[in-house]
Amino acid sequence: MIVGKRASPGPDHPRTQRWYKRLEKPDFTPPTPVYPIAWTAIEASLAYGGYRLLRSEPSSERTYALALWTMNQVGIGGWSEVFFGHRAPGWGTVASAALGVSAVGYVAVANRTDKVAASLGVPLVAWVAFATLLSEEIWRRNEPAPAT
Repeated sequence: MIVGKRASPGPDHPRTQRWYKRLEKPDFTPPTPVYPIAWTAIEASLAYGGYRLLRSEPSSERTYALALWTMNQVGIGGWSEVFFGHRAPGWGTVASAALGVSAVGYVAVANRTDKVAASLGVPLVAWVAFATLLSEEIWRRNEPAPAT
């Protein structure tokens, strides 16, 4: 969350906040207060799932699940840096889709080691699926007009 917050459109980043507010967004965009609540719950779930994996019996499956867990942590912060930090909704959509693949992979692999840890990754999968749709729609609505 710390890395992602570095580029987020909050009060600490007024230029980014103004840029984001000016974007045309779909009606299904959540209100601003939803984001910190959702991300706190998602990060808490992932933290507990990672903890459970770390305490589980060492195996190649556990190692693979932990590698995907780590990729998800990096991807969460990376998405914010791409979308907000670089103001690139198109690349943000690509990053979100990649994070979605990683999140699904994490749930599938973690399920072979610890079913509870896997289920704790499901909120990330659901949120990222929604976020990818939202990001794509923002990108589509705000892409520059073709040069004539």
